[in-house]
Order: sequence, then structure tokens, then C-alpha cells
Amino acid sequence: MGGARRGRRSAVPPALRWKARLAPASPAGRRPATVRLLLRPLPLLILSFSLVGMASSVTGMRRGGVVFAPADAVARALGDIVATGEGSLTWRSRRGTLTVFEGSPDALWQAAGDSAPRSVPLSAPPFQQGGRWWLPLDALDTLGIAVDGNELTLPGGERLTLSLPAAPVSGGGSDSEIDDLGHGVLALRLFSGGGAAAAGAAAGAAADGASTGGAVVGAMVSDLDMLPLVDPAQRQAIDAALQASGPDKPLLVVITALRTATWQPVFRLSQGGRELEFRYPYRMRLVQGTVGTVGPDAPAAVLLLLPPWFNLYRPIDVTWQGVSGRLTFRR
Repeated sequence: MGGARRGRRSAVPPALRWKARLAPASPAGRRPATVRLLLRPLPLLILSFSLVGMASSVTGMRRGGVVFAPADAVARALGDIVATGEGSLTWRSRRGTLTVFEGSPDALWQAAGDSAPRSVPLSAPPFQQGGRWWLPLDALDTLGIAVDGNELTLPGGERLTLSLPAAPVSGGGSDSEIDDLGHGVLALRLFSGGGAAAAGAAAGAAADGASTGGAVVGAMVSDLDMLPLVDPAQRQAIDAALQASGPDKPLLVVITALRTATWQPVFRLSQGGRELEFRYPYRMRLVQGTVGTVGPDAPAAVLLLLPPWFNLYRPIDVTWQGVSGRLTFRR
């Protein structure tokens, strides 16, 4: 299976290729002077450790390509108060009050000293699971918490490590998955013709010279504007493609296969009850390869030109060749 995954990642358009990853002993009966001095503030050190060290790690969650943190655990580390209502959570901190609503990507933030709250958009709707409230990491920005990868830096300088489960899977079981390309850039992978497990089995059979049966075709969908974070050397080529796209928001789709196969140049994207079908050449631009045909040494790549009403900071459902997956492309 690992061989198949490496094969899919390597098939990237040359013009838009990114890298895979990403003190000496004292006399008996007498304590050294340094030890005597350290013992005096010991109760204060113990108190400080109990407040910071005990909350040095919290367990997060991935959902729909977005990382969430447990509100109660982070608030406890800050010494803040959270109160829950019917479908809402209110977080009171020294900086102000944040109110989030279950299933809504819009929150209310009232900074300390302000007379009224203002609306702030979140990358994904908060939700309740396991008796806890889960918030997307950008909701922590208003509270003065800096997020760097899996590290949360609290306003006082203390750090929390966010532990996350490995290898998230999204959408229709093994037919779709979310891949981290590095530097927080995510991609949605769709597998048509048997799913990721079948792709791994087919790769092993091909290596042994056996027949693979039905062809497995894969599509990797990513946000073109985010790819320079993975490979800064491609910034100029990507900027040119972005400029040619005008107000549209381009997603790069790379289609690969373990053996020569056909693929349908039709993608359906939906968000917030609205759906749009991208059918070549409508809102689809060929970057490399051939429309409708793909092979192990002949990948295809297209740009999907999303109209401005799509919000890349919110989950988007992608359907291709009967396979669906969901991803929030930007955090």
C-alpha cells in the first residue's frame, strides 16, 4: 500500500511540482548554599508547576479536515470560565467574551471594554461530542492563544501541546482520505474503482507482475494558493496561474492511475446548500495530460475555477466518479 501512495504523490505536474516531504559534593550533614536558596521559594515553584505543568497537553480532534480543540481543557489551562447554554457556549476570558453556536461558523466576540459584541467568522462550526464542546483552532485567536502546528501558546507564555490522532479519514470510508502535504496544507484524495485499500493491493499485484483487475484511479484536490507553503520555489508559476484565474478561486486536481484508464472530467462541489458542477471545459482548465485518459506515467491535472461565493475557510463537499469527500482547504 505504501508503494501505491508514493506513486500517487510523485505524479504531479512539472510546472507545479512540490516536494513530498513537510558542583562538587558538599560535606555530610550540610546542604550547599545553592540548595538552601532554592528551597526558600519552593512553595511558589510548586504552585506554578501545578497551574502550568499539569495542563501541558490536551487531546484534539480532526473533523472534515479541520483541527478542533476541547474548549473546557484549554479554558482550564487559562483559568477562564466557560458556560454552556442550549446550543451555545460562552467563554469569558481576561481579553473578552467569546460566544459560539453549535453548527454555526459565525461567533460573537466582545473585547473587554467594548460596549457591544461583533460577529467573527470561524473556519468550521463548533460542535458537541463526548459531552464536550469542540472549537476550531482559529476560534482561539480572539482569546490571545497563538497556534503553531500542534503547539498552543497561551497569553502568559505557557505552552500546550495538542495531541492528534494520526491518518484522518473522511468521506465515503476508504474511498476518500485527507492528506497533510506539510506546513498545514491539506489535500483531499478520492479513489475511484475500489478505494485506497484496493489501490494498495493493485500496486502490490503490479509489482509482482500480476493482473490488477479493475483500474484504480485517484484524484488529489488541493488549494492552489496554499501550495507555495509546501514548495516556495513554485511561487512564481503558481502566482501566474492565480492571476490568470481572475476573481475565481482555483483548486488543483491531479489525477493518477496504476495502469492506463479513463477518468471523467466532471466534479460536483457543494457548500451551504448550493451546488455547482464543473464539467470540462466549463470552469475547468487543463494543466497537464489528456482529458479523459490517464496512466502510470501520464498523469492529468486540471484547475477547478470556483466562483467567489465558495468559502475556502468552510467545509466543501467534493464528488467525483461516485466518490465523495469533505475538506476545509484553509484554516
